[in-house]
Amino acid sequence: MHESKQGARARRWLPWAALAGALVVGGVAGGAIVAATKSSASTPAPSGTSSSSSQVSVCDVTSVADKVLPSVVTISASGQGGSGTGSGELIRSDGYILTNNHVITTAANGGSVGVQFSDGQTESATITGRDPQTDLAVLKVDNTHKFPAIAMGSSSTVKVGEATVVLGAPLGLSGTVTSGIVSALDRSIQVPAENDKTALLVSAIQTDASINPGNSGGAMVNCAGQMVGIPTAGATP
Repeated sequence: MHESKQGARARRWLPWAALAGALVVGGVAGGAIVAATKSSASTPAPSGTSSSSSQVSVCDVTSVADKVLPSVVTISASGQGGSGTGSGELIRSDGYILTNNHVITTAANGGSVGVQFSDGQTESATITGRDPQTDLAVLKVDNTHKFPAIAMGSSSTVKVGEATVVLGAPLGLSGTVTSGIVSALDRSIQVPAENDKTALLVSAIQTDASINPGNSGGAMVNCAGQMVGIPTAGATP
């Protein structure tokens, strides 16, 4: 059955970082959207694992969490526009971190960014690059922890029905793990961006894994623990 025009107009897409007092809701209506990462330097799946359609629909979430959580961080940002928290992941062992742009927007003009690692230690970070139109940003810390960088997969191998695990800091709760399946592929959505503009997220992955404000910028991984997406936005009526 086709969706009515009124229903389509009623749906709103919201970027989900746990900004102070804003966009904090308790759940996801109709699933969450995860911006796909299409890595040209993806790491091959380890022997015996696969992210193809032959993969089982249930992950060993405990093993995935043990492997991935050391690479996942909690991000706090503050500036003249307010403060908030979100998530990110180490993409290089020398301290480069990937997150959503909307997680750190408040700190983009003279504010401050802090990163909390999985062992609870914190360090300040600098913003090395950001792209509001794709809602991505890269941070850099002088990483003395030497935590492992997250393994990169490719969203081009993701199949509908495939199991997925989401890791991040929803509602400021670091080290949170949820799981679900890929509900749909190739979603294109518009979300609010900076200066009253909109960002267009294309080829996005829809998942029914529980995602809440603060998961933004975290990791969605396959059963091999390889990142295939970044939790970015949620749908609400």
